[in-house]
Amino acid sequence: MKNFIRFSLFTILLFCLSYALYILPYAMAGKLLFGTPLIAAVLFWPTAFITMLLIAYMRTHNTSTSLALTAYYGLGIGFTTLWLFTIALGLSALMPIYHFEIGIVASIIAITLIGLALINGRKLTSKSLTIPTKRLSKDISFAFISDVHLGSNNMAHLERIITQVNKAPYECLIIGGDLFDSSAFSPDQLAPLQKATAPIFFITGNHEYYVRDHANKIASLAGQNITILDDEAVSFGEVNMIGISDNQPMRQQAQKAANLIKDNVFNLLLVHQPGIWGKQPEGTDLMLSGHTHNGQIFPFNFLVKLQFKASYGHYKQGTSQLYVSSGAGTWGPKMRLGSRNEVLHITLKAA
Repeated sequence: MKNFIRFSLFTILLFCLSYALYILPYAMAGKLLFGTPLIAAVLFWPTAFITMLLIAYMRTHNTSTSLALTAYYGLGIGFTTLWLFTIALGLSALMPIYHFEIGIVASIIAITLIGLALINGRKLTSKSLTIPTKRLSKDISFAFISDVHLGSNNMAHLERIITQVNKAPYECLIIGGDLFDSSAFSPDQLAPLQKATAPIFFITGNHEYYVRDHANKIASLAGQNITILDDEAVSFGEVNMIGISDNQPMRQQAQKAANLIKDNVFNLLLVHQPGIWGKQPEGTDLMLSGHTHNGQIFPFNFLVKLQFKASYGHYKQGTSQLYVSSGAGTWGPKMRLGSRNEVLHITLKAA
């Protein structure tokens, strides 16, 4: 009975979200351009159909490409246009005689924003960061990528990422979680990583644990010459590299990290989600995270900032520093608006 109630509530919530993101923006456009109602019985059926597709995708681990594209791009387009048409409807309420013109302008802006988001979602940029430290006797450089999302992104995107990584020297490559997000993921898709010119270290993100048979898929990474840091630390030169797995409460993550901190060395803490920033263990010199995508699609970045006080970029607190990456790939639709895919090259500069 509890499962039935839970599933019923889930379905009702998903139905409302399906209407809000997949149907309502088009209904708003229709209201502005043709005066059609925002809520009508005829809209129940497409909303119900979308809801069933989303349930099939999320609860059955369906790996259909067409189903994934429908779910993802419908979500991305809906989120891009919902706020825009909401503003347009507000303006039309103030100037009702211009509702058609407002609808035309809003539609042109919506198409433009969707086009820009699609283009930007396929671009990849590089960023450099230098961290001075007295804990090292010589410089160390490494590359950091997070949120590749194989599944939402194809192997060709990983190829572009590694090409970008190889444009600057690095002594190791760190992957900060969410390497894959699809039950159809196969280790064969990691072939571009063979072009990396240095050792690879990996920590899990939340999406690895969402896929079917995730334990075996994560374990298979070791066969690709990837060192998995599962709540453990390794010495990399003069750096104590600490990797914390994502599938545990943040308080537990912070405690496990504290147990792995070493004195008189450079402590590099890898945690997929930046939620423990502010509670990071004493002795953490640099913490690297991803997960947030910097919101990925405007205005979602404002919602991300409500959840994470450190949502993107470089932060300092006492002797600790944090960098939160926007990710090297996108989740869901290959769309970005107000954010970008990035590869980070970090140099620990010996003082």
